[in-house]
Amino acid sequence: MSQAVLTSDRRSNIRRTIFVIDILLLLAPPVHWLFSEGQSTIWYFLVANALVTLSLFGLWMTRDTDEEETA
Repeated sequence: MSQAVLTSDRRSNIRRTIFVIDILLLLAPPVHWLFSEGQSTIWYFLVANALVTLSLFGLWMTRDTDEEETA
């Protein structure tokens, strides 16, 4: 299976985008609670943590590897 080759600049942009989305997602609870009046707090907590965990996998996939430097 072949993997898509990402340039260093593209990887940096992906990492920044993931980081910004995670920060916004984690800073959103006060806004969420303001509009939902605390009714779905547990679901927000579970979904937000699942998405941040998935983003860690995404960051891992965009890491620099030694194979790419020698190819």
